[in-house]
This record gives sequence, structure tokens and C-alpha cells, in this order.
Amino acid sequence: MGVSRNRTRALLIVAAIAAGTVAAATPAEATWTAAPMCGDWQVETVARGLEQLENLEPDDNGGFYLSGESKVYHVDAAGQVRTVLDGMGALAGLQLDGSRLSFLTRQDGKLWHLDTTTDQLSAPVDFAGNGLLRLPDGDLLTTWVGTEGGQSKGVSRYLNDSGAVVPNWSTVPRSEGLALSPDHRAVYTDDLFTGQIIRVPLDSPDTWTVATTVPSLIPGLDDLTMSQDGMLYASAHVEGSIYRVNPETGASCVVASGLSNGWTGPSSVRIGQDGDGWALYVTGFDGTLRRLVPPPGVELAPVR
Repeated sequence: MGVSRNRTRALLIVAAIAAGTVAAATPAEATWTAAPMCGDWQVETVARGLEQLENLEPDDNGGFYLSGESKVYHVDAAGQVRTVLDGMGALAGLQLDGSRLSFLTRQDGKLWHLDTTTDQLSAPVDFAGNGLLRLPDGDLLTTWVGTEGGQSKGVSRYLNDSGAVVPNWSTVPRSEGLALSPDHRAVYTDDLFTGQIIRVPLDSPDTWTVATTVPSLIPGLDDLTMSQDGMLYASAHVEGSIYRVNPETGASCVVASGLSNGWTGPSSVRIGQDGDGWALYVTGFDGTLRRLVPPPGVELAPVR
């Protein structure tokens, strides 16, 4: 969500919670077993030198839309970058539906729609949040970490047909990213503070459950996406890693580590085209878009 004062404060709180947990635990309880590596993934740089990047969305042509501190970028399949919008301020989640790019601005708590063929921008709608996910019926979900100010809104839902907003649609106390399950029956979100991965049934959003917890003291989970084979991929902002998580078994491993960890670590992860195959694409608060190419045998296709 950008390294703003709210994010900095949130991460300091994360560190304080973790420090308090360790201080209160016995040495054995304070020991974490590191997740194994997920094989030999290749890390490549697609674009660098941009604003602090918060989110990304594939354009289905091998390129991406990116949200920065004040700009929306487009990066094409050849890595060429252009600025689509400027002066928006504190951008967050992005979702593309045909030619309509929906995005959030945190500074004013608005939802916007951009027609990418005409560059026409819609009038904004009140819909404060961070992560953004379009459901198969066209509705949008957003998340609320709880550090933005005001009362918690859990996961909120924007009803596409009426334009109405259902605040606190799911009472998840803190969440960041959002990912749709392959069967379209649930969404997954993650907790910046605890490293938990949470499952929210679409037909019963208040009966959410914790699927698993990433095995790291302070991962700082920021965003996640899901592959068609049911694996979750999560960006651990503080740790500077990308995790693969099996929400059914709870097992996890590290796809890549050392991706500009700390305050400038990875902010978002998506599955996108890489030639005739698929790869993970990762934005970072260091202004870099990276491509993570899987080793042979890894099934990597996005949920449709």
C-alpha cells in the first residue's frame, strides 16, 4: 500500500507485536522453522526506476498496469513503460475487466473506473480500501488493514449492478490482498500483522477461517494471488520474499527471497503471460517490476 506514514506505522506495530511475542515466549516457542525453497525460480527485472509500486494487473496482452504513489503506469510485453494517469495520489488495488480499469485511491477513499480505449475517467465512488478483487458477477471486494484511521471495515463489497457499497461484508479484522479460489466459491486474504492466510466463503462471508500461517517471524504479508491448481502465492513485504502456500495442507515454501526486503520489499504478485507460458510478476516499493520464472514441472496458470 505504499510506504506512507500509515504503512510505516503499521510495520512498526508488526515489529512491536513480534518482539512482544518473542519476549513472552520461551526460547523453544520463539524458534521458527524457515520454509524450504520451492525449487530454482529465475528472477528477472522487467522495469525499474518507477514510483513506489503498490499493485499490478495483467492486460491479457503480455503487459501490465501498475499503481504507484501518484501514477498509473502501463508496461507492455516488451517492457516499455508509459504513464497512463498522473496526479491521482496514493493509489492502491487495480482490476481490469475488458477495457475498464478499476482502481482505488487511498488518500480520498475512492473507487475509479478508467476506459483504457478512450482514456475517459469516471466520476469516483466512495469505496475506501487497499486490495481490490473483481468477482465473476462483476462485484468488487476491497480490504482494510486497520491502520488507515477510523473503525475497521473488514472486507467491503461494491455491488456492480446498483453501485451500492456493503461495508464490513466480511468481518475479517485485518486483511491486505485478495485472491479468488479456482472453484469461485471463496476468496483468500492475508494478515499483515500475523502472517495468516484466511479463507472467506462467498456464500457465508462471516464464517471465515484461518487456512494457515506463513512460517516466518515478521513476513509482513501484503498481497496474494492464486493459480488454477489451487496454490496461493503471497508477497511478504517485510521479509522480501514470495511464498507458495497450499491452503488445503498448510504447507508453504519460498519461491524467491531477498527481493529488496524491509521498507522497500515486494508489494504485490500476479500470474501473467511469459511467451507461451506463465510466470509470477512482482511489484516492489523500490520501484521495480520483476518476473519470476518457474522451474520445469510447476503448474502456473491464473484462476479464470
